[in-house]
Amino acid sequence: MSKKSAAGKFLAFGVFVGIVALIVAMWKASRPVEDPWENEPKISEPQQPVESREADIAEVRTLVEES
Repeated sequence: MSKKSAAGKFLAFGVFVGIVALIVAMWKASRPVEDPWENEPKISEPQQPVESREADIAEVRTLVEES
């Protein structure tokens, strides 16, 4: 086996690997990308005034006991 044939085989193998890598890259680039705006988030409700959110001690105790 001469040096030229070994170098030729190595070069051919390198070209083959490069072509495979190129094909894989093109295949990945052609796949559809998920649209981040497809599923719009739910519209959140505006915050209530502080007076309507305050709870007394009994409500807090029942919430703590439930969890």
